[in-house]
Amino acid sequence: MRFLLRITINILVVLILSGLSVLAAPAESVPGGELASGYMTVIDDNGVIVLQTGHEVHPGDEYINEDNILYEITAVEGTLARCRTIENYSGMTSNADIAVQAPPPEAPKPLIAIYHTHTDESYIPNDGKPTERGNGSVMLVGDAFARRLNELGYQVNHDKTLHDPHDANAYYRSRRTVMQLLKQQPTALFDIHRDSAPLRMYKATINGQDVSKILLVVGRQNQNRKTTQNYAWNIKAAADAKYRGLIRGIFIAHGNYNQDLNPRAILLEVGTQYNNREAAERSVALFADVVPSFLGNTGNAGVAQASAGGTMDTGGGGDPFVPSDAGPGYDILWMVLAVIVGASAYLYLSTGSWQEAKNKLKRFVKYEFANFLGPRNKRKE
Repeated sequence: MRFLLRITINILVVLILSGLSVLAAPAESVPGGELASGYMTVIDDNGVIVLQTGHEVHPGDEYINEDNILYEITAVEGTLARCRTIENYSGMTSNADIAVQAPPPEAPKPLIAIYHTHTDESYIPNDGKPTERGNGSVMLVGDAFARRLNELGYQVNHDKTLHDPHDANAYYRSRRTVMQLLKQQPTALFDIHRDSAPLRMYKATINGQDVSKILLVVGRQNQNRKTTQNYAWNIKAAADAKYRGLIRGIFIAHGNYNQDLNPRAILLEVGTQYNNREAAERSVALFADVVPSFLGNTGNAGVAQASAGGTMDTGGGGDPFVPSDAGPGYDILWMVLAVIVGASAYLYLSTGSWQEAKNKLKRFVKYEFANFLGPRNKRKE
């Protein structure tokens, strides 16, 4: 019996420590990834292409297309994925459909932060190559976005901290940048990228000008998913009302893209590597024109509260897209609870009373469990 009790206690310790490490770590155990080369193609049951993107695609990911049809990725084989239609929300409205009036000129507009996780991304027609380490032209697109926001009266911090190389740890490096930016309490954060999908997926004409479409990306592995996804939905609704076709869609992807740090952090894919940079710059300028419609005069307090672990109203109503999705830490906690209940039942049955079970557990912890931790304490000394 002592052997079984020792095994139970040891398992319990391992599960508790594992649960704590999972809960303490970023929700994204493997950073939201992008393919080293090429792109993923997602097709529906009829073989029609629904999405092409340089982002990795996983079963359970979702995509809301330009017409607000929601798809779920069901299977992935190499660079081909299959999806099914979940719902058609084409007739659905959002609070953002009614444009929020911009604050009066005398009212200071809030701070907006811009950064780039992949600072090497470039546009082939201008640069002759898709990446240039330390000097990606995607940062010039960020400049165009910042300039237009400044013209609209917003304070802007365009952070150009380099996060090269373009590898699996880039999001961990940019995470430090986001944490520094959050100290300034911005009302919104935009991580600006460019995709690597075929040109036809991003090419568009708005107001007679060639532009590149923009894809909004939301990570589905963070505690802010519901709020961030509702926020993305409001952004798309506001853009659709002003510049229909500017927003290509919303990709709800595996990963968290540092959005667990703040619910108003959003990733923008501005065109593809095959777009020319001027088209991307025109796109972000148009996108900046939409910002007052979904942010309004929110000030910085909302994001500061959300960053501290509070909740924030994004202005949207109910969220039609987000299922209840607990993180992996909760599964481990349920396992811990099951072990505790099982161990308690075993002690009670083997001793005949709760008091005797309690006394036996105290004796075991005092002697056996102390010996279990003893060698570790000695090593620390």
